[in-house]
Amino acid sequence: MPFQVFTADPSDIPDIANIHHEAFEGDPILGRSMCDVTRERKYEYDKQFYEKGFAQKHLTGAVFHKVVDTETGNIVACAKWGYPYSLTAEQEAEKAKLDLKKPSYPEGTNLALYDHFFTLLYAKRKKNVEDGKDYFLHILVVSPKYQRRGLGTMLIQEGLGAADKDNARAYVEASAKGLGLYKRHGWKEIDCIEIDMRPHGGDRVEREELLMREAKTGSVQ
Repeated sequence: MPFQVFTADPSDIPDIANIHHEAFEGDPILGRSMCDVTRERKYEYDKQFYEKGFAQKHLTGAVFHKVVDTETGNIVACAKWGYPYSLTAEQEAEKAKLDLKKPSYPEGTNLALYDHFFTLLYAKRKKNVEDGKDYFLHILVVSPKYQRRGLGTMLIQEGLGAADKDNARAYVEASAKGLGLYKRHGWKEIDCIEIDMRPHGGDRVEREELLMREAKTGSVQ
């Protein structure tokens, strides 16, 4: 098999940031929110996003996996899972301090759209996800050149296998593009958010589905 899943580490960030950009460039919400950001600035922003994610793993339960094309050695897909976690009092204080820091967005970002989307998304996460009990597939990105080759399924199964061992639920947020894949793995819609894109240059209301997979529902091979 030419593809294998490995645990990702910070040295992989440049490659992961490139895949992230390629995967989300055409997204109807996130892509639109940064359509006026230059490629160079977007790449640096994505790199900083993943650098922060790796640096704060001990505070968030984050687990990063990558798929490697063993024939070329190239990283071709990546996922960020959130596993159930608990924090000491000192870690709680550290996390609270970090959460107060305001993010810095690249020049050209549609801040009204970006902030509106994530304000709604974070509110739903707080409502739907229990950090100490649930698994959460935060990000799943596959290089466009390698899509429809089962790589998303490989990364999904990494987290779902762990969730099933813990008899735990798993949460995911899905655009229309990824919805079918997640439903094939046992996720079901429990909520949604809707964003009117017309004030931001779009022509419709976009919908992000919020899904939960109940414990041990099984996954598609």
